[in-house]
Amino acid sequence: MTHIVVLGGGIVGISVALSLQKDGHAVTVIEPAQVGQGASWASCGCIAVGEVVPLSQPGMLRQVPKWLLDSEAPLAVRPATALRMLPWFLKFAANSTEQRMRAIAADLAQLTFQATADFKSQMAEYGVRDMLIERPIIKVFDGEADKATMGGAFDLAREMGCTIDDISGAEAHEIDGAIAPDFRYASVLRDWSFVADCVRLVQQLHTAFEARGGRVVATSARGFKRETHAVTSVVLDTGEEVSADEFVLAAGTGTKALAADLGVTLPIEGLMGYWTGLPEPQVDLKHTVFYPAGGFGITPHENTLAVAGTIEIASLGAKPNWRRADVLVERARRVLPGLNTANPERRIGRRPFVPDTRPVIGRPAALGNVVVASGHGQLGLTLGATTGRMVSDIIAQRATNTDMKPFSPDRF
Repeated sequence: MTHIVVLGGGIVGISVALSLQKDGHAVTVIEPAQVGQGASWASCGCIAVGEVVPLSQPGMLRQVPKWLLDSEAPLAVRPATALRMLPWFLKFAANSTEQRMRAIAADLAQLTFQATADFKSQMAEYGVRDMLIERPIIKVFDGEADKATMGGAFDLAREMGCTIDDISGAEAHEIDGAIAPDFRYASVLRDWSFVADCVRLVQQLHTAFEARGGRVVATSARGFKRETHAVTSVVLDTGEEVSADEFVLAAGTGTKALAADLGVTLPIEGLMGYWTGLPEPQVDLKHTVFYPAGGFGITPHENTLAVAGTIEIASLGAKPNWRRADVLVERARRVLPGLNTANPERRIGRRPFVPDTRPVIGRPAALGNVVVASGHGQLGLTLGATTGRMVSDIIAQRATNTDMKPFSPDRF
């Protein structure tokens, strides 16, 4: 029996571990954080099938001064870390041409259009019930200028095969009475859905993994031992050395340091997103609603209403700016009149982004028994089950219907 170590137990890591376990491998997961508290716990909780247009878009560079000066903008750059992150940001900006944006969108569509089926299959396999809420999401707009900011992205998403219906703000209020009735425009994104609870999802997948004989070690990796073209073991902070036949790097933002220790350079940065849970919102929202002008979404999870979003470009070690979370909650009242914001719970998630927005899935050429599964950005929850299936296919050397070249860790 092949023994495989998966470094990282977030939604991507545990999905990889379960897929490998299903293939008959013995699997050990190394996860230093509390289970369920990775990047996905501070997300909007969506299976974002239509999220194929990258952040890097034409005209982006003209926005940089505003991002530097306005710390409350939906997308902001920390001035204190701007210089250190300049090389990464320049690579990010290089992907903002029309040609590259379209290529990235086509590659992401390859993956996201498989996401719902893979997620459903995973839920059925491991008995995680009542998790997927199959209702489309709604985006609301105050006026023409507001709606125009999404026009190009919507056109490209439709071209890639996404179903987006433009409606009036009044119609959005008819669909979901919790939404303010005075928005001028709205759009219904019919390919999307959302999960009942991101934390419970990861916890239940861990429970299923351990019930089937998987081992989870709650500590960090200190380093690796290797031969010329293969890793032989991972050394843990506890001093334990875990030998294995294969190793998967699926540690989110932590993958960057793990890969560097193996001589593989991955330009992963942790772009910060903020989340506030409202346990007694006093509004009966049925759909996830996005307000692009405010840079956030609102999702009705099973035990809380979550206000989540924004992107803050800051170094991996930067401390949270909780004012950004508070601003989102203040703006959420525009979308949901009468929203009760008492007793909030705040979270932060560091989303592992690479400059071209594509996840990193594949073997580095220099290492014959290592697979990378990271860099999913805002699509970790969406692509967890899909990535798990793809990694197990790579290790089993099975053919897939996906062109893996755009996601190779060697593309950098």
